[in-house]
Amino acid sequence: METDPLQIKEIPVSVFLAVTIVIVFSLYITNLLKSVPCQKNLGTIFVNNFVHIDLYHLIGNLLGLYSLSRIERSLGAKKFIILISSLLVTASVLEVIIYRVFPSIPCSIGISGLLFGLITWELIIVQNLDFTLVLSIIFTVVIPSIKSKNVSLLGHISGVVAGIITALIWKRLVKPSNF
Repeated sequence: METDPLQIKEIPVSVFLAVTIVIVFSLYITNLLKSVPCQKNLGTIFVNNFVHIDLYHLIGNLLGLYSLSRIERSLGAKKFIILISSLLVTASVLEVIIYRVFPSIPCSIGISGLLFGLITWELIIVQNLDFTLVLSIIFTVVIPSIKSKNVSLLGHISGVVAGIITALIWKRLVKPSNF
């Protein structure tokens, strides 16, 4: 019996997300796609989660996605699709609202907002939301944004808030499993 060291068969959704962002990245580096859409509407914001134009950004997000694929292993693909969809839609709606209030904020790209949403969701599901947890989430989001002007604070904050909202709803609607 052959074993898969990466256990790819157990994480089809994570693999699909990874392949998608690599394909979109390839379209940008080959100049088939020349500009990042920044209309700040729900559709564009949702799609921009899959856009990466910097190799280090792509690699960092792929590593983060791989490390968080443990959530997919635990939940199974169907529940993970629901979780990912909930996080992406909630974060995208939050960004639309923020852009309406603060239109001068630059648009964000990349899947790191979703990764922050997954981290936050997992932290809340595994333990109760408390002051220390909230502080750690804030510092994890703010510090990368302070270190680099190219890091999207809005995307990260939207992901974290989406993670909180989704986790609180999840606790009420989904039967407990490994999480």
